[in-house]
Amino acid sequence: MNEAQIIEIFVKAAEVDRKLPDSARPAKLKATNHGYVHDTADLNGWFSDDKHAANWAWLDPANLRNTTNDMGLWSAAMELIKLVPSEKNRRALWAWARSEAGGKAFAKWCREVEGISRQVGNYRKNAAVLHIARALDRKPLQHNDIDGSEAFTSTPEIEDKQDIIEVWRADDAVPLVFDESLRDFSWSAAQNERRRQREARRKQAA
Repeated sequence: MNEAQIIEIFVKAAEVDRKLPDSARPAKLKATNHGYVHDTADLNGWFSDDKHAANWAWLDPANLRNTTNDMGLWSAAMELIKLVPSEKNRRALWAWARSEAGGKAFAKWCREVEGISRQVGNYRKNAAVLHIARALDRKPLQHNDIDGSEAFTSTPEIEDKQDIIEVWRADDAVPLVFDESLRDFSWSAAQNERRRQREARRKQAA
């Protein structure tokens, strides 16, 4: 499962979640035709597409009850989001999915709920998706909790000791010093001399 498929699952799960009851109020009627009849005054000026939309508006997918498959997809998304260890990243992923399904705009959620910018919200959402993708790609017996490098890393405390740390070597090992023989560039002068001779012969032949 790649990242695009993971995103698609969460967006569909958010659409299902929007149709779940969220209060103690009686459930509203879904997929029910009330049989309202329009008179001639209502129908004047209507096009055939308008009439068709009015007659079948009660079958709008947004008003239909969730199917067993929809609830299974929602449950799968809830299991996938458990793979993300960071609560902030989980919230960002779910808020973004709800915004794609018609909920509160993601930028508004970032500003009003989390107090962060849209860029930081996108970073958290993408990090959550990437973590899920890595968790699904790893082998069952492989412990692969190592994420990519963080955006902001702290400086090691012993960095100032790096200059005094030496590598162990045997007593009879050749010291790591500059080879003075590499300073001899006589080969370059000889090559230039051969080039000049070739140019001279070429001019004589011409």
